Amino acid sequence: MTELFSYFKARRSKASGHALLARAFFGRAASVAFALSAALYGAAIDPASALPSFARQTGQTCSACHTAFPQLTPFGRRFKLGGYTLEGGDTRNLPAVSFMIQSTFTHYNMGLNGPPGTTYAVPDPDGGFPNSNNFTDLAQQSSVFYGGKVWGNLGAFVQATYSNDYGRAFALDNTDIRYADTVKMNGVEVLYGLTVNNNPTVQDPWNTTPVWGNPFIQSSFALSPVAATMIESWTPSQVLGAGGYVFVNDMFYAEISGYGSLSSRIQNSLGVSPPQLGFTIDGVAPYYRVAMERNWGDHSLMVGAYGMSASIIPNNIWGFGVDHFYDTGIDAQYQWISDQNAVTLRGNFIYENQGLNSTYAQGNSANPNNYLKTLKLSAEYVYDHTYAVTGTYFNISGSPDAIIFGSNVNTSPNSAGFIFDIAYLPFSKGGPQIWPWFNTRLGMSYTMFTKFDGGASNIDPMGCWNCRNASDNNTFLVYAWTAF
Repeated sequence: MTELFSYFKARRSKASGHALLARAFFGRAASVAFALSAALYGAAIDPASALPSFARQTGQTCSACHTAFPQLTPFGRRFKLGGYTLEGGDTRNLPAVSFMIQSTFTHYNMGLNGPPGTTYAVPDPDGGFPNSNNFTDLAQQSSVFYGGKVWGNLGAFVQATYSNDYGRAFALDNTDIRYADTVKMNGVEVLYGLTVNNNPTVQDPWNTTPVWGNPFIQSSFALSPVAATMIESWTPSQVLGAGGYVFVNDMFYAEISGYGSLSSRIQNSLGVSPPQLGFTIDGVAPYYRVAMERNWGDHSLMVGAYGMSASIIPNNIWGFGVDHFYDTGIDAQYQWISDQNAVTLRGNFIYENQGLNSTYAQGNSANPNNYLKTLKLSAEYVYDHTYAVTGTYFNISGSPDAIIFGSNVNTSPNSAGFIFDIAYLPFSKGGPQIWPWFNTRLGMSYTMFTKFDGGASNIDPMGCWNCRNASDNNTFLVYAWTAF
């Protein structure tokens, strides 16, 4: 992978240490991409949990808004669409502030040596991670939030995160500030709102789109496929966007927003240091979202579509034109939620068309046009708001490119596999008496690859011919995720 994906590969759930792992594993091309992703954001960012400040403000337990946090119920989605301003609890003496800590242990099937002299969070004398077991000390990441009503119809979800694994950086994380109100038009109730946010799809109320889709927690030690669509790859404080939305008759949702790049100075001030300098959005990148959700009894069904297009100046090199990326997604979600049982089925498919005018002219892609497709299907069962089991299938496929994906045998972005997660949530129905808004999720997750960066076997031909398979990247994660 070369410069094309280097400016989109800064995944929201990955740490800067992946740049170092990639140098040993994917060769020169992948190292460029991951190095730039490290420059973009040196922290492992995962979606936020159910905020205790929301529970205090509404007077509800976490299970009112979440099946198993951070996944939303119909009530939780309407709380978000309403601008985080619904009240009902007693918050006179407590600010709308919450804290979160994630601790992890990671085991992967085969250890990975880095090149001599490489420095990691836990330095190894051989310069790599040859061992299969890796800890992140007390906290993989720690966050502080402002979550709730600001004034009147204005509310906010603001997260700042300190990463304790790679880079040890403190930066502004996912942020969504809203104004929302309701009017009646010809007897039809219309909820309307404005949003200012720093990560496309962070404002979305369904757990199908990239920011809030599963897996909901990942290890900063784990390797991930090199290819990702543009809309899956933004990270907080890289761009700034604003838009408006309507939710008509408690059923039809529509949103239009626009995003632009933040300058290096602004990124520095927000904690992204060094800032991402690998690309610039030329003008404004539009984003749209439409969905229809129908609720009846204990059941809820949503079908929707969303998309984003952007003109990109790769590597900030002018004079070669721009690259054009067009992402189109379709998604669906079904929920059955009773007093003791909750079942959620989700599907998400993204097709990306890549017009690589600038990248091709600079000699950084073999094709002037490429495409990429991602599919994710998941099913979850939660018993008594306390025990959760989730299974996910994912598939990444696209056009081969001898330059972009030249580090693997098939010059292909294709990857596929399964993720299994079991979790125990002891306080979803209410925390301990001394602090009733305490919440925690204790769990285990296993990621199993059937294909990784183009193949099932010999996936590292540049580093070690026929000595590493896709299954060697399988990852077992144990985590403790606490909010208070």
